[in-house]
Amino acid sequence: MSLQASADRFRPVSVPVSLFVLVVATLVFVPPLVLGEVTFRTYAIATAVFILAVSSVFPYAVVVAVGTLPLLYLGFGTFASPTTLPAEDDSPSMTAAVRHVVAGIAYVLASAVVGGVGLGADFAVSSGSSPSPLPSLLIVGGVVVASVFVGLQLWRYDGEGTFDWRTVATTVVLGGLLALSPSVALWVFGGV
Repeated sequence: MSLQASADRFRPVSVPVSLFVLVVATLVFVPPLVLGEVTFRTYAIATAVFILAVSSVFPYAVVVAVGTLPLLYLGFGTFASPTTLPAEDDSPSMTAAVRHVVAGIAYVLASAVVGGVGLGADFAVSSGSSPSPLPSLLIVGGVVVASVFVGLQLWRYDGEGTFDWRTVATTVVLGGLLALSPSVALWVFGGV
């Protein structure tokens, strides 16, 4: 099988698969790298960060996913597959709306988890030392997830032939909402 054929087969599922792999890799590899040990305690801490990030950001995830439904109905863009966008002068199906909401919630949660693990890494590395001039890994985690989403989602649009300025702008806005989710999770958690 050629590389092009493999890429074409991967394109429709590239965003969910890549974000899932990114979250799993972050949860499996970052804690032992930061803490310098592979123990039950290491993964218990990672699990706690996962639970805190998901529970803190879930309301924001629902607001983002449901609040961006008008973009789907206008045909501008979606968190889900570009195939769910309605044709000209058509409205999306209920299935398309559900797919958009589910994908939106999942991607916001993914961003919060990666950012949360980054924040945990910041705390573990900087405890007792002076603050780092580098941006917080909380922010970096959100930006990485948003960048993966935007890049691969635009690749998916290009494969569907629906690549125009509206879809690019909408996808960047959706990515921006993903990039904010770790900060929102921290803000909500801090306010509890």
